[in-house]
Amino acid sequence: MPIIQPIPCLKDNYAYLIHAPGQTDAVVVDPSEAAPVAAALKERGLSLVGILATHHHQDHVGGVAALVAAAGGPVWVAAHALDRSRVPEQTVFVEAAEHQLTPTTLVVAGVPLLAMHIPGHTRGAIAWALTGPGGIPTDIFTGDTLFGAGCGRLFEGTPAQMHGSLQALTAGPANVRLWFGHEYTASNLRFAAAVEPENQAVRARAEAGGDRTTPTTVGLERETNPFVRAGSVDELAARRAAKDKF
Repeated sequence: MPIIQPIPCLKDNYAYLIHAPGQTDAVVVDPSEAAPVAAALKERGLSLVGILATHHHQDHVGGVAALVAAAGGPVWVAAHALDRSRVPEQTVFVEAAEHQLTPTTLVVAGVPLLAMHIPGHTRGAIAWALTGPGGIPTDIFTGDTLFGAGCGRLFEGTPAQMHGSLQALTAGPANVRLWFGHEYTASNLRFAAAVEPENQAVRARAEAGGDRTTPTTVGLERETNPFVRAGSVDELAARRAAKDKF
């Protein structure tokens, strides 16, 4: 089973280092800055062979160019085809289906990688999924589309797109792990409590706390995420507008 290591970056970002036990090749998701990722690679004796970007924002790809330049060998950089010219050093342009996990040609830590187009936060947002036996997803990297108990702002997409993306990300088995882009969970849970004051699962999650809340799970988001729990596009749009002012 692949090893996934969250790497805190910038103020509240996460990059993720992925490698197989006993192997030295590593892939990183969303390196917003190079130094923390380089330090994690060196500490574990790993060599960077690939970079997965969930979207083009600088706080997710700011370290890509420096990491590629410092690598001892070739490094592929994958993002959605819609982010062509917006992700530095991009070499793999994935045509992932919207709201549907799609096979890719990439293998990460010895397992096939799936991808899903999840517009809403940006037009080219993409989720990356590691698979287990039978090709069932075990881990999904959601970028800024889904956070712990929250979702991203609608910079380039519509409420309908975000609603569809969140439902698609949480459609799988309850134990699928979701690795998100920012540590916003405490703030998101305060908003969730305001939206659903009688939701005991929200209260319990807030009381559990923790400085690092990644990963979450599909089941936990179904229980506590007010945007996943929105019953319609209009309800999601209203909640997103309220959260922007919260």
